[in-house]
Amino acid sequence: MRRRLRGLLVGFLSATLATTAVTGCSSAPGGAPGDVTITVAGLPPATQPNVRRQFLEQVAAFEEANPGIDVQPTETEWEARTFAARLAGGRLETVLRVPLTEPARMFARGQIADITAEAAALPHADAFDRRALAPVTDPSGRLFGLPVSEYALGLVYNRELFARAGLDPERPPATWEEVRRAAAAVWEATGVAGFAMPTTNNTGGWVLTAMTYTHGGRMEQEVDGATVATFDTEPARAALDLLRAMRWEDASMGTQHLRNAADIGKDFAAGRVAMMVATPSFYVEHVTQYGGDPAAYGMAALPSAGTPATLLGGDVAVVSPTATAEERAAAVAWIDFYYLKRKYDPAFAETVAASLAADDVPVGFPTVPLYGPEVTEPARQAELRHANVPVENFRPFETGLAEQEFVTEPPVAAQEAYAALDAAVQAVLTRQDADPAAELRRAQEKAAPALARDQR
Repeated sequence: MRRRLRGLLVGFLSATLATTAVTGCSSAPGGAPGDVTITVAGLPPATQPNVRRQFLEQVAAFEEANPGIDVQPTETEWEARTFAARLAGGRLETVLRVPLTEPARMFARGQIADITAEAAALPHADAFDRRALAPVTDPSGRLFGLPVSEYALGLVYNRELFARAGLDPERPPATWEEVRRAAAAVWEATGVAGFAMPTTNNTGGWVLTAMTYTHGGRMEQEVDGATVATFDTEPARAALDLLRAMRWEDASMGTQHLRNAADIGKDFAAGRVAMMVATPSFYVEHVTQYGGDPAAYGMAALPSAGTPATLLGGDVAVVSPTATAEERAAAVAWIDFYYLKRKYDPAFAETVAASLAADDVPVGFPTVPLYGPEVTEPARQAELRHANVPVENFRPFETGLAEQEFVTEPPVAAQEAYAALDAAVQAVLTRQDADPAAELRRAQEKAAPALARDQR
């Protein structure tokens, strides 16, 4: 859902990485791999000249530090509809970046390479956060990709509105019942919507899915070898019924209910919404696009209804199944160099942070840790030396995240599933007599053909 923003951040980061890559990079795992050529997807198009230049500068820096490896970048981006044909036609890049929802099906079908041995030779390979690796790990523990950009949903709240309502901004809601009480308190004290839920552009289904995870549910399950929609379950009904109660019993959600996540983000920045579900990086839009007050921005972990969990999204880098051993080693070295190094190297992380801060790019909001705290913390502390965001305001998110299960988005036809669920959320928030169970059944029936098509 947030690919555009992630792309922008990658661009910002690339600018700084290019200046330091040569001195900071290591050789490919397992020693010099010999002369080898790899193709890497993700080269920005010519219409984005600055970002494209930065990407190419990194390619040059990597090649200089790894003289046996020739990198040929392409503008290819992940596209579900063309992937199989490109693989069958031998046109797949050696390194491709794909959404977190894809690797499980890809490694089950033999469509991506097993990189267990190559990844094991990387710096701090034994310190990866296993939750971050779960989407690319098969049941036997073999690794088929590396996380490069992951996000977790949480609860964004307005600290100023909390204070005006007599709530403690240092103790944000940790459960959905606490969210309900806080929303009612804000509405009663200020007349501002206490909680806002998106309902359009698939964002309603996206957030409802995350809420269902915190109730212990899943929106899709495997039955007799096929993945099917399982919307009408007790966890999903409980999540939707909570929204119904806040809307019609508490009247704490305002009156505007046909809008997407971006619409709500603008209202949040303007002080017209007290709480919403978003990622920490929404802070960038809050400050740079919507003119929101940095001090008012608070962030907590996604509230729980008994299951501490959050929706994990993002991308992973995978390697072509036709890559030779030398190409796999070179590919993993590139992934480490381009995506991972700033996550574990304090000096490198600080250099990146300093450059970003110099350009007034927000620095210091938390991301999903890819490594355990013994590796992540030194790099995180180095980054925080150049923080220009209210770091303490994100502390409840960081603390809660450490205890949560990471659950990825529905693995099959996720966008179609979200679109169907949008309708269920809209119905419950706009019709007082809407029955959550009936709306979920309708959404499930609507999504079923899309799931079936996607698995043919």
